[in-house]
Formats: sequence, C-alpha cells, structure tokens
Amino acid sequence: KGEMGQRGMKGDVGGKGDKGEQTQQFNWKQCVWNRRDGRDTGVIQECQFKKHHGHTGIHVAYAGNLLVYCPGSTCCSRWFFTFNGTECTGPMAIDGVVYREGSNDQPLRHRQIEGYCENIAAGQIRIGFNIGKCSGYSVGNGYSGWNSVSRIMVAEMPPAQT
Repeated sequence: KGEMGQRGMKGDVGGKGDKGEQTQQFNWKQCVWNRRDGRDTGVIQECQFKKHHGHTGIHVAYAGNLLVYCPGSTCCSRWFFTFNGTECTGPMAIDGVVYREGSNDQPLRHRQIEGYCENIAAGQIRIGFNIGKCSGYSVGNGYSGWNSVSRIMVAEMPPAQT
C-alpha cells in the first residue's frame, strides 16, 4: 500500500434531485375511561378517529379488565370492535371471548384484544368496543372495566405486505 496522494479540487455543484416521496405522519389516538360497565350486550365505548388515507389499515387494541360471570352454569361473552357500526371483514373480525363453566369465583383479569382492519375508507370513523353473545352459548353476565383505566388505542398503519 502506497502513500496517500494530494487532495483533489472541489467539484461543481450537482443538479437538483428528483422530488422524493412524502412520508406518512404517524396518526394515532387513544380513548380512555375509568368505570365499571355491567352490560351484557351492546356498545361499551366509542372512539372517533380521523383516517387520513384510503390505502392504509387501522390497528385497534383494547386494554382493560374483563369478566364473565355465570354461577352454576356455562356461559360465554364476546368482546369485539366495530367500525362505523360494522365488524371488520378485511381480513376478519377483531374479537376475544371469555368462556366459563359453572363456578362461583369471579376471575376479573386484565385482557388485551387487538388486530388490524383493512379496506376502510379515509375520513371520520366511529370505532366501537362492544360486548355480545358467543355463538352457541348462553350470554354471560359481563363486566368491562373495574377499578382501573380501560383504553382503546387506534393507529393508522401503512399497507400490509402482499
């Protein structure tokens, strides 16, 4: 290896480059509440969200305490998300169930339900967190939230891989 040579002269300034793609700003929101909700069916909480782009997906998550109680019998409660009153179909529903066989204990536990929904148009979206009956089972005595904060988290996400 030889010695380093002399530094060359400064070159001319290059031309202006092509316009780059605009990057998407991260768009997210959380809705929080602190209450015990004893309904067995219906909307527990709604969260308004403005989706900026039609080609993106939405990530939703619920975090909070959930319980289904049915002393001496079998029951099941289903918690699920809706988008403008309709469950996700791109690709499938975003839900979670709590199944119980006759017991008198009440295992109130922190749970998380989350997923991605695609094919939702840009604009204002009403995201609902709901409770209802599991297919083929009696509706349980459901409880959502208790002695701690519950939250819905929403984020607009880039398109999924193909």
